[in-house]
Amino acid sequence: MEIYSKSSMGDLVISNEVLSSIAINAAKDVDGISSLYSKPVDVVSTLKQGSFRVMNPVRIMQDGENFSMSIYVNIAPGKKCRQVAADVQSAVKESVQNMTGKLVTKVNVIVAGIDFEEPVELKEPCETEE
Repeated sequence: MEIYSKSSMGDLVISNEVLSSIAINAAKDVDGISSLYSKPVDVVSTLKQGSFRVMNPVRIMQDGENFSMSIYVNIAPGKKCRQVAADVQSAVKESVQNMTGKLVTKVNVIVAGIDFEEPVELKEPCETEE
């Protein structure tokens, strides 16, 4: 799905990859987002084809001239989900509308998980006695 616009100067086509890239970059800049969530498109087809194709964390649904988006994110520990999600909604909507000139009617933010940091094991040098 691509966004088409016609004007007196010619045609304009905005691909889904561009819209996804804009949304991903806007979401990454929000405080509290640790990563974006990507999962295999279809486990059965992945096993049959032998390739590991990863689904884009952004889904775009077009309704005429306007469109809505869903973005899957992982948040950092200790952050408030509701506030981070609201910040992502605002950032993504504003960025996409400013860069494309198209109206974004809805931005769904799906918090897929929390990225907990792995505990770092400190290995101190052992002291030997003589």
